Amino acid sequence: MLKALAVAGAAALFALRVNRILAAGFGEVAVRLLIPVVEEGLKTGSALLFGLSVPVVHIGFGLYEAGYDLLANPGVGRTRRWLAAFLAIIGHGIFGWLTWWLLWSKGSAILALALACTVHCLWNATVLGIKR
Repeated sequence: MLKALAVAGAAALFALRVNRILAAGFGEVAVRLLIPVVEEGLKTGSALLFGLSVPVVHIGFGLYEAGYDLLANPGVGRTRRWLAAFLAIIGHGIFGWLTWWLLWSKGSAILALALACTVHCLWNATVLGIKR
């Protein structure tokens, strides 16, 4: 479990750096399309690379993102930060379960990543209120 949390933390830190670059360069498009691909690739790729549970790494990533949501942007307000933190854990947990289920049932990492990326993009659009 500790190894999974360490790997999830490394993935979250790397994603934070890459996400900032993408958001600065591509704005809303990054949030809708590019960041989900980066995050899903990092979470699933690192879990598979280190032979760890895909859902546990995804949930660990969500915990780190939740911590960031609670500490960042203090002007947003306490309630919205806690909601963002809760949704980070739930969302990444769903993505992890979905990815694991597709890996297990279909045996295809490509299919699992593609569907997880698609669901993550739709999740971001819904949760962040971004219109298509």
